[in-house]
Amino acid sequence: MATTMQRPSLRTRSVFSLCWHSSVWGGLAIIVAAAATISGSEVVEPQALIALVVLSIITELRPVVVPGKDSNGIVASYAFVFAIMYVYGLPAAVLTLALATLLSELYERRTAWKVLFNIGQHSLCLGVTWIVMVISRHTPSLQDPTVTFNADDVLWMPTTWAVFFLVNHLLIVGVSADTSMTFKEALREDLSYYILTLFAVLSLAPIIALVAVTVWPMLFLFLVPLWAVNKAASISQERDYASRHDMLTELPNRTMMRDELTEAIDIASRTGARVGVLLMDLNLFKEVNDTYGHAMGDRLLAMVAGRIKAQVRPGDLAARLGGDEFAVLLPGVEDHISAVRVAQRIRESISRPFTMDEVTVTIDVSIGIALYPDDGTQIDPLIQAADSAMYLAKRTGTRIEVVGIDRGDERG
Repeated sequence: MATTMQRPSLRTRSVFSLCWHSSVWGGLAIIVAAAATISGSEVVEPQALIALVVLSIITELRPVVVPGKDSNGIVASYAFVFAIMYVYGLPAAVLTLALATLLSELYERRTAWKVLFNIGQHSLCLGVTWIVMVISRHTPSLQDPTVTFNADDVLWMPTTWAVFFLVNHLLIVGVSADTSMTFKEALREDLSYYILTLFAVLSLAPIIALVAVTVWPMLFLFLVPLWAVNKAASISQERDYASRHDMLTELPNRTMMRDELTEAIDIASRTGARVGVLLMDLNLFKEVNDTYGHAMGDRLLAMVAGRIKAQVRPGDLAARLGGDEFAVLLPGVEDHISAVRVAQRIRESISRPFTMDEVTVTIDVSIGIALYPDDGTQIDPLIQAADSAMYLAKRTGTRIEVVGIDRGDERG
């Protein structure tokens, strides 16, 4: 599950704070204990361990990203880390996953609190999972690694996957629950997807472990199917991006805007927040297109898109609906006045001259504004309200119109 939200306070009592501190400090204790246990130990069959560590890092750095799901991707490194735990024990697995996670987090340039949480959370999850192996009396180590597996191992191995998933999911949900959704809602979100993907990955661990203890050089053959899956996922992701974006301006298109508006309204209905919708139509664009040609018109649209993106707030969504129509989605906007301020910045930016190949053109924009839930509680009525306000602004020349507010009250 992605954890891309803004960080709530770590000092206040909350589910977020509890899960973060439990993960970080509990995980740190396990990492320190693992390092102390391994220090000075001789490794039996070190070649297989080195191969597993290398593969863990490679697959952690290159997750399989599935369109429309977790932006962090499906992490295949879990399979190799669990294989390490099955063959060499907990300390080697903990330190390997901590190192792989650290390198991945630094590569992604994530903030410090997320880096600490992810490293600690992984270590804590492995520590709890190890309890299952202790109960099953399967406790390998660097000095006494597992060299054979038998049919009885089929009984306890899936239990380790279930325990790891449960602890992992609860901790991630805990740091998500104090943001846009409740703990119960976060717990249920895409639950079947996370169960399916994690169990699919971890089901490879016994096979990887078996290869490691028999003919370890063949471990690197696992990279071939993983590369193929990653390549297929990349192609699918590119197609998904193309279906949800306007290729000329690289802005989200109408489909993505409606999807994001649906999600924003769903969140706002639970939190009591507002959602603003700005619909825009360029004035004088047709004249520029007819005078200078479609190529110049396309360049102008791309430049307009850049100016709109530069004026919206962090977390807002700018989209091109088609032709010379654009939209901006304002999740969490305070009121109509705040939405008008954004519209004014956009209009002032677009009204400045555009220079292309020594040709300078000037256009303007008409903007209609509607807010959820004030002006509509469903997507289509809300968009229709903003659309009506936009055409009123275009027809009357006011340039900015707000549903439910008399013209001139909030505009400059």
